[in-house]
Amino acid sequence: MKHARRNAAAGNAALELALTFLMLWTLLGGAFRFGYAMYVYESLVSAVAGAARYGARVDFDATGHSFVSAVKNMAVYGSPTGGTPALAPGLTTTNIDVTWTTDASGIPRSMTVSVINYTVNAVFQTFTFSGKPSVTAHFAGRYLT
Repeated sequence: MKHARRNAAAGNAALELALTFLMLWTLLGGAFRFGYAMYVYESLVSAVAGAARYGARVDFDATGHSFVSAVKNMAVYGSPTGGTPALAPGLTTTNIDVTWTTDASGIPRSMTVSVINYTVNAVFQTFTFSGKPSVTAHFAGRYLT
């Protein structure tokens, strides 16, 4: 009879261990997904803020808008000329949107840089950022006609 109780207790311990492990695995997996997504989001915020600051001070050409590619490169690579490693994993210049507002005479007032259609693969789940993060800076550069 003691032998039967010992086997039952061992079975209960194995079942409790399995359930506890499953619960802890789920919690740790969720914490990892959330933490990694926040890490990438903060990297995007920093990249977009730097690009918005750069875009607010760049020479604004009203006809060709050649500054747009430099602002996008600044957001992706941290340099207006581009580079090889992106500041966030999988980020490309197609994921960056550059818009601006102008006054009645066409002179720029602000520059907005935002992330569009960017997907973060957090191992267990993917997150898509579209329109966020977005940073707006008041234009302080030169207006070229």
